[in-house]
Amino acid sequence: MKKTLTVIILIIISFFAVIYIRTNDNHIYITQFEPTTTRQMMGYGIKTKSGKIVLIDGGTEGDANEVEQYIIENGGKVDAWFLTHAHSDHMGAFEVISKNENINIETVYVSLNDREWYIQNDSTRQEEIMEFLDIIETKKDKIIEPQVGEKIKIDNLTATILGIKNPEITTNAGNNSSMVIQMQVNNKKILFLGDTGEESCNKLIEKYGKKLKSDIVQMAHHGQGGATEEFYKIVSPKICLWPTPQWLWDNNAYGEEDSGPWATKETRKWIENLNVTYNYVAKDGITEIEV
Repeated sequence: MKKTLTVIILIIISFFAVIYIRTNDNHIYITQFEPTTTRQMMGYGIKTKSGKIVLIDGGTEGDANEVEQYIIENGGKVDAWFLTHAHSDHMGAFEVISKNENINIETVYVSLNDREWYIQNDSTRQEEIMEFLDIIETKKDKIIEPQVGEKIKIDNLTATILGIKNPEITTNAGNNSSMVIQMQVNNKKILFLGDTGEESCNKLIEKYGKKLKSDIVQMAHHGQGGATEEFYKIVSPKICLWPTPQWLWDNNAYGEEDSGPWATKETRKWIENLNVTYNYVAKDGITEIEV
């Protein structure tokens, strides 16, 4: 009789434990999108505990279907869309999806220099940048330009803006004006860098120092020619997210490994030396990570 009663009590406890865990799930789920064209791209989706959807960039116009499908599968609404900078391998998908009247984009966070600045400092990408600025002009009611230090609370996720446009940096100008976002959930920090480069990294190190420490980092500029080794040492991540296609991962420009000019292999060595626990690379397909 005592054994039967004990079993019943254990079953009841287990039942309510499962209910408690399910109703108190404080996790978020990060999806790293994969390139669907031959170009490099960057796109991330985040689902909060109550199902709110946050996007970071999204990739090229050719990647729009992949991102759009993710939005539709999660209810057809984007609660917050962070666009790190005005290059088409980051904001092209947004340009396409923002025209879809069946998708509700609540708020867009973006930090942009004026047109003349881009003409003077990012001249090789003028056409794509001007097209993007034209679209942003039509979305003024949804646009918020965050400030450095601003905290944005989205359900169980808190996004802190560490960096915005850097008009004073004219070397590698467009990339160095990437928005830098540090998100926090469950005492874990996730750092999104966009395409931030050496000069922007130095500025961040000077301002924040050890506060840059994060559990997860998105590798800057697709894993090559972006953040510095010193910067990654300070961040000291356990997980690295690489928005990197196969050809860039292999430094393959002419059909064979190491035939290209890119520094991905060097960055890979830095991360290897940091004893990073997990590397998730976009070339390997769509990945979802629970945080």
